Amino acid sequence: MGKEIQHDSYLSLFILIIGFCLFTNVVCTISYANIIGTRIVIPTTLFAGTPDELQDFIRNEGSESVGPFEIQYFLSSDQNLDGRVIIGEWHIEGLKAGAQKYGNTTFTIPSGTPEGTYYLGRWIDPTGILSAKNPTNNIQWSKVPIQVLNNISSGIEGIGTIVPSTVSVGSNVPVTVIVNLSGKNPKKSGSVNLFLSKLSRTDSSLIPAGGINFPEFSSLGEQEITGNMEIPNDIKTGTYYLFTSFVPISQMNGKGTPSTFWLNEDPLVITSSTEITKKPDIVQNLQDSYPDVLTLDTEQPDEAFIGDSFTVIDSVKNIGGTEANIVRVEYLLSPNTDGTNGKHLGWRTIMSLQPDQTNIEQKLLGVPSDIKAGLNYLVKKITVTSAVQEKNTQNNNWVSNRPINIRYNPASPIPDLTHIRTVWPKAQTGETIPITDTITNIGKGCAKDVSVAYYVSPYQMFDVATAIYLGVWRLDSICPLEQKTNTTYVNIPSDLTNGEYYLYSIIDPCSFVSDCDEGMPELDKSNNINIGILRLGPCVLCN
Repeated sequence: MGKEIQHDSYLSLFILIIGFCLFTNVVCTISYANIIGTRIVIPTTLFAGTPDELQDFIRNEGSESVGPFEIQYFLSSDQNLDGRVIIGEWHIEGLKAGAQKYGNTTFTIPSGTPEGTYYLGRWIDPTGILSAKNPTNNIQWSKVPIQVLNNISSGIEGIGTIVPSTVSVGSNVPVTVIVNLSGKNPKKSGSVNLFLSKLSRTDSSLIPAGGINFPEFSSLGEQEITGNMEIPNDIKTGTYYLFTSFVPISQMNGKGTPSTFWLNEDPLVITSSTEITKKPDIVQNLQDSYPDVLTLDTEQPDEAFIGDSFTVIDSVKNIGGTEANIVRVEYLLSPNTDGTNGKHLGWRTIMSLQPDQTNIEQKLLGVPSDIKAGLNYLVKKITVTSAVQEKNTQNNNWVSNRPINIRYNPASPIPDLTHIRTVWPKAQTGETIPITDTITNIGKGCAKDVSVAYYVSPYQMFDVATAIYLGVWRLDSICPLEQKTNTTYVNIPSDLTNGEYYLYSIIDPCSFVSDCDEGMPELDKSNNINIGILRLGPCVLCN
């Protein structure tokens, strides 16, 4: 009885508040959280028992920030919660009002899941711990069905890969891949890809080690595929795990989803080699008469800080038949895999490199302060000045196949700006509206000449090519732990048609727009964009 009275009391109070808001001039505001899913990326074909990955995008459309909650993912053949197959969860630490977030979730469909067509379900806050305005939109289903298969009936299954237990840097190693062909429609030709990793899992550290094309087989059952694995010249010595896959590296390192791959449980050891196997594309017919200098091995770090330095251990060799009097090696960092547009790091000079002589040197290189943060590739350019000139220059330029992550040192006095709150007003076409923004600096240095730009776009993913510029808020400076609030008045273009649009508040817009100068240095730019909803035209029961 006590619970019923308490419930009736809350209901009466709610009716009294609604009546007060409707029949007086007082504006009533009710705070709430409304977490919605805006986009999800997942392959349309999955394999039971095989790890896969999905990418999810969510947004808090409410006016209240929330604390920790989770999202549950599951499969259902008929878009019904009964009998659903739970495949994974994403735990979120919190989401501010108006903010969006995306994340990658690794999942595995249970091995016993029957083959067939399924729909992916996303359940936001399945435990109901959030105070949401519209909890009925917390369950969403994929519009496109997903095909679930298992490895055997998909036509091809990897059984194992035979490789020597010890290999040397820069060598070509014989490999035998054993597969099983079966099922209704087996794949009888294609290729397998080989990868090396310090870790026993697939991630962004995978190092390509070549691939093997296999022909059509005349029969089903167990088959052997033979070929060579290419050990990179710039790989560090040590213990590695070998992955064999039917998909390229882009689908194994977080950018996509593996269909089927396997790992050799016994790691292989990569050692330095005193006997270098020459690559087939190196021209050797001039070695009796001319110097010929090439790169053997370069040890490099995985990351380096802007304005700081890092060390490489570099090996070059004269495989020609005469002395190279002066050898100059230039080091650069390039954002491109082909080594173009590189920034100079330093030089080293080798005097009198004799035939068949190897020179190994530790070199300290400085990272330019004007280089852009991100993945960069180490580039080496060799020039030879000698009485007898080098004629084979095909191997003088070298680009690492493993990037170096160039970033700001977290201990450096670098700013890091983020939104605290953006108040998005309602509006119609042709109206001038106020946008109130509060931002802060959570970094360790002051930011000077800061801009916060405002755009409107019909698309929820910002692209300057499809967005319309509305206005800007300019700040002279904002220092660590300082908060600043400003109201900027912008005009909604009168030629916009009725419908749903997205308003953007972008801190340091030049970091996201290509036709202006580079943006200011920041420790993290992932929190520079805030998004709001703008609905134009007549609307019934709008938020």
